[in-house]
Amino acid sequence: MKLDDLKKDWQQAIQPESKSENIDEVVTMLADKTKKIDKEIKRRDALEISIAVLLIPAWIYGLVISVSTMQTLGCILALVSCCYIPYRLISARRVASKKSDNTKAFLLQERQKLVQQKQMLESILWWYIGPIALSIVLITLGGTVTESGWPQVPANLYWYYASLVVLMVGVFTLNKRAAKKKFGPLIDNIDQRLSEID
Repeated sequence: MKLDDLKKDWQQAIQPESKSENIDEVVTMLADKTKKIDKEIKRRDALEISIAVLLIPAWIYGLVISVSTMQTLGCILALVSCCYIPYRLISARRVASKKSDNTKAFLLQERQKLVQQKQMLESILWWYIGPIALSIVLITLGGTVTESGWPQVPANLYWYYASLVVLMVGVFTLNKRAAKKKFGPLIDNIDQRLSEID
């Protein structure tokens, strides 16, 4: 009887240690994955911000040589988009950092970063694709305005707009897939670890 009690006590003493070691290993693995994703995000953001900043002089020049109000509106919208895109990318990376060695605090912080990136990619239609597409349409249509004030759409613009739609749908689909496949599983994994800690 005493031997059985000793076995039970020993197993109970061993189980929590192995569980905490297991959680530490998983947290280390998650930290490595999130560091890798952080590097990818920084590269992506640097590229997107560079392109937006480099396009600002082009849109200003477009304002100067604008031939219609529609084209002017398109250039203004493009300028606003080129200023808002860097802001949106930077704000999605911003997380209130907490200096703590606590595993739970680390997981919560990483979860917040991933959730913000996922939400940003899921809403890309409203803050990135839509404004840019509308800018392009206004600028190109504005360039074909007649003296009466109405745009005349040449046949080549139909093909251009069709290509634009295909490109925008492709960008939207790729970003939705990245949000689901890249960030979704990591968020689920962190949620599972948090529930184990609690």
